[in-house]
Amino acid sequence: LPRAAPAPARARARRATPQRAATLRPRALGTLYDVPVSNNGARCRLLARWLGLYDDLVLTNPNDAFADGGIKSAAYAEINPQLKMPTLVAANGLRVPESEVINAYLMDAASEGARRLATPKTIEGRTNGALATRTHDQYLVPIQGAMYRGPMDRATRATQLAEIARQLRILDEICGREDGDYVAGETKSAADAALFPTLIFCDFLLPKYFGWSEGAALGGANLRRMYEAVKRDPDGAKTYDEVRGGLEAWESAGRFEKVGIVDDVADVSFQWSF
Repeated sequence: LPRAAPAPARARARRATPQRAATLRPRALGTLYDVPVSNNGARCRLLARWLGLYDDLVLTNPNDAFADGGIKSAAYAEINPQLKMPTLVAANGLRVPESEVINAYLMDAASEGARRLATPKTIEGRTNGALATRTHDQYLVPIQGAMYRGPMDRATRATQLAEIARQLRILDEICGREDGDYVAGETKSAADAALFPTLIFCDFLLPKYFGWSEGAALGGANLRRMYEAVKRDPDGAKTYDEVRGGLEAWESAGRFEKVGIVDDVADVSFQWSF
């Protein structure tokens, strides 16, 4: 008998397994405007790595892509009117600013299996992860600039550093509520992705430039345990190297002298270490 003609391509695609279909899909989730040192961008890069989506993103420095002013340019304002990083522009044109919103997008875009692996298993774990993320975003991130920005009013810097110490202790308590290495217990999740890059800043800057003890720099034993666990993770280690490398570049460029931190800390009428 003569051999049957090959099925049309469309019919063959309908019979493809999900695994086979995944290999046929173009790998293009969108462009992430970000720089390596950004802790807010790093949380997106880390979660994307955990979800298997990192290679689907085109990472672009907005200061290179928008030559006429970088993130302060009119062109960048069209994709993020807040003029902040990171910003995701999805392949379909959807503009997604704000790191936690980007991470929600990444969770939705991930495969069911990857999403399940990055989701805490219990309601308590999910709630504590959400609380840690909210506490970090609402109360710590707005004042993190006290560690590296300037010029800044000296009293304001000292007050904000004291508040950073308090917020780290609060986060340490939340991180200790569940058994396991991570914020939400045994499962590494978006909460760890949110906190970990900021803790790199704390670990590098607070002891070296402000005289904090190693324990205080990360709030306590619970945050320290999570931090070290994520550092041991291969994807966490890559993210750590990116952020730490950016901080070291700032240091080499004399940033902390230029913004007045070294002079501020020399003023012993304020408390700088905790």
